[in-house]
Amino acid sequence: MSSSVLLACEILEDELLLALERTLPVDRRPPLVWVESGLHAKPEDLQRALQSLIDQLDEGRVSGQPVALEGVRPGPGPADDRREVVLVPPVDHVLLAFGYCGNGLQGLIARHLTLVFPRVDDCVSLFLNCGCSREEIVRDGRSFYLTKGWLCHDNPVDRDFDIWVERFGEERARRLRKAMVRSYEHVKMIDTGAYKMVDWTPRSQAWARNLELEHGTVPGSIQLLERMLSGPWDSEIVVVSPGEPIGIRHLFEVV
Repeated sequence: MSSSVLLACEILEDELLLALERTLPVDRRPPLVWVESGLHAKPEDLQRALQSLIDQLDEGRVSGQPVALEGVRPGPGPADDRREVVLVPPVDHVLLAFGYCGNGLQGLIARHLTLVFPRVDDCVSLFLNCGCSREEIVRDGRSFYLTKGWLCHDNPVDRDFDIWVERFGEERARRLRKAMVRSYEHVKMIDTGAYKMVDWTPRSQAWARNLELEHGTVPGSIQLLERMLSGPWDSEIVVVSPGEPIGIRHLFEVV
């Protein structure tokens, strides 16, 4: 494979590190830049952050010089306290460890680089794909899916609840949170194989109790991440040529 860099949502930390361990020896692993999970709250913010990183990589490809990309160290706490810089040499491919994520990838374009990402709607679909096509993924619309990364990093339910407690008090905040998840019946923890479920199921069970929802677990997979890293780049791995913007058609068209 040609030279590449990996831009990844920090929520995928456990799964992506395991995929790297399974597929590539240490000396062949691409530079890795983690992107803060809080950007998902506004897809346009995620778009801007990713496009900025891609633009810098484009400049490095043309100049032949390394570029310093700003990312975050995965973990709890404000992103501004976790900033880090990764020096990336000139590359040919940008591997995007993201789902389409509310149009967060919409319109991204590289002038001189090839963009590569899994053909999934979001990280839930990413982990529920155990070797099928996007259209064959079994996903319950009445279930709220969790992973360890979702529990450990910035997520909209906990973030909004904290804001509501500060503004309205805990009792009203609980009512607002319940309304926020009223369309769900279950909380389901995905066993991606990247962490010990026995260590994290109690936390997801407590989360379900707080939302007054039933709890369950479902099997998951990191095979799409593994295939993005080492191939094959088949119908479920999207490859976008230089000069072509990522569009919604890439999610639906099978090449």
